[in-house]
Amino acid sequence: MNLAGVDLNLLVVFDALMVERNTTRAGERIGMSQPAVSKALNRLRYLCHDELFVRSPDGMQPTPRAVELSGPVQQALQQISNALEPGEFDPLMANRSFRLIANDLIVRLFMPAVMAHLDTEAPNIELHISSSLTNVLDRLEKSEADMAILSIPPPPDPFESAVVIHTSESVLLMREGHELSTGDLTRERLQSARFIGVSQIGGPQAPYVGLFDPNQMQRQIALSIDQVIAGPAIVAASELVMIVPRRLAAYQASFQNVMFRELPDLPNVAMPKARLVWHKRLNNNRPHVWLRDLLIEVGTERPRYSRREYSE
Repeated sequence: MNLAGVDLNLLVVFDALMVERNTTRAGERIGMSQPAVSKALNRLRYLCHDELFVRSPDGMQPTPRAVELSGPVQQALQQISNALEPGEFDPLMANRSFRLIANDLIVRLFMPAVMAHLDTEAPNIELHISSSLTNVLDRLEKSEADMAILSIPPPPDPFESAVVIHTSESVLLMREGHELSTGDLTRERLQSARFIGVSQIGGPQAPYVGLFDPNQMQRQIALSIDQVIAGPAIVAASELVMIVPRRLAAYQASFQNVMFRELPDLPNVAMPKARLVWHKRLNNNRPHVWLRDLLIEVGTERPRYSRREYSE
């Protein structure tokens, strides 16, 4: 096909229709009126010799030909966008935003250190974080988010991923001055403590249970919660203790009346690895590469907040 006679703006309309499946919403997405989108769709149909989208009760459904075209069109548009980016990305001077998906625990564990970096390295960069984990890969596919941090195995094509928070060992969190804050932390003393039990970490795909195997020892569960981030404030105000990832304990101990200790003579239960996930069409997008590198760098850092970690 001779591209000289093709209006490449039609590809932008096609991509918007693939995402929205509705001519009005597609127009809003790319700044066109609904009639203009419908007119462009008719031109696309003539160009491709296919209906491309068929009306249904669930919106405009793509034909097999449209599905076949979707990937190459989306990739081509992203490559054009990448090519038009400035030759160098200067985070110190950049003024733009990124949309991330991450649950509340990841935000608590990760974002203080990330924002500390941005304060000095990229003060005009904005991060907008959604904690909803519904249809994450679909939202990345539709460019509704730039990347996500998830506790999942490596995702399928066309997504890429990298481990952004490595396995973090578990520690015992308690208020300052707790009876377990000094002396040997023996099994007997642990068995006498009253615990906050955490049934989940960050969602149903990441259960945080079984640290105390019944064949080794039992623990007294005085309070059961399903979100680990709710626990530290309770620990700070009570005699309860809880088992949390070291990164969370270190962060909470930096400003709260809590401290943490390692769990001796017990098998370590690690927090699942968190992966940074993005669509591979963004592999060479300079701003995205910069942010991915920053997130991975921060994820490999050992937490800096350690003034309230127990030591002999």
